[in-house]
Amino acid sequence: MKSREYQQIDPQALPTPTQTPLPHHHQADGVDRRKEPRTPRRKWEVFPGRNRFFCDGRIMMARQSGVFPLTLGLIFLTSGLFFIFDCPFLVKHLTRCIPAIGGVLFVFVLITLLQTSFTDPGILPRATPEEAADIERQIESE
Repeated sequence: MKSREYQQIDPQALPTPTQTPLPHHHQADGVDRRKEPRTPRRKWEVFPGRNRFFCDGRIMMARQSGVFPLTLGLIFLTSGLFFIFDCPFLVKHLTRCIPAIGGVLFVFVLITLLQTSFTDPGILPRATPEEAADIERQIESE
C-alpha cells in the first residue's frame, strides 16, 4: 500500500460558516475598533461538529451530554452503597485489603471516565477523490 500524505489545513484560512460584516464602531475617542487584531480561531470553531464545547473549548462533550451525569450518578450510587454497607462487614470479618482495592478501582474508574469524556478525539481527514478511487481499485483487485 502506498504511503499517503494528508494535506495540512490552516483553520484561519478557511471561511467561517457564519461570517457577518463588522459593524461600524466609531467611539468618541475616534478609534476605529474594526482594525483591532482578532483572536485566532480554534479548530472546533472552524470545523463545526456534533460536539458541545465548554470553557472556551477546554471541555468537549458529545451531543447527548445527559448521559455523563447519569453515568456519574450510577458510579457514585453503586460505589457509595458498597462503601457504606459492604466495607464495614469486609473489614470486620475478612481483611482491609478488599475495601482498599475497591477504593483504588473507584478512583481509577472516575479518572478514566473524566479523561474519555473531556478529551478531543481528533478529526480523521477524508480521503481525496484520487485516494478513494485508488482504494476502490485495490479492493476490487483482491
